[in-house]
Amino acid sequence: MKSKRLIKFYFCADKLNAAMDRLILAAACRSADDIYNYAKSADRVVELIDAKYTLSGLWQYLDNVMQGFGGEDKATLYGYAFSKGGWARLGRERGNAVRRVVVRFMRRAKYIYRYSEGAELLDKFYALMGRG
Repeated sequence: MKSKRLIKFYFCADKLNAAMDRLILAAACRSADDIYNYAKSADRVVELIDAKYTLSGLWQYLDNVMQGFGGEDKATLYGYAFSKGGWARLGRERGNAVRRVVVRFMRRAKYIYRYSEGAELLDKFYALMGRG
């Protein structure tokens, strides 16, 4: 599980939520248009709602983890989540500062394995989060 994806998900969950709402609406409308394949569209709606519920559990866990961080640390994590490269591109001093905060984040998220299903869904829907 990549820390950068988790952190970006924390900051972009509202965008992902809106995108999933649009997907649900599109699948629901598709079932109304095609009366012969309504079961397939209904299954897709249920699948998307279940994914949304699972991702909300992951976000709540990450929100609890983030409660222990101050404003400066959150700003560092935000900058790292939306950076083009890893901390190696930031230079030695700034890279080390970012790495320390990310390592602290991952240590506090030690029970993230309980949300592995959400992390798999996050990989599936990652492109819907946008760039920031």
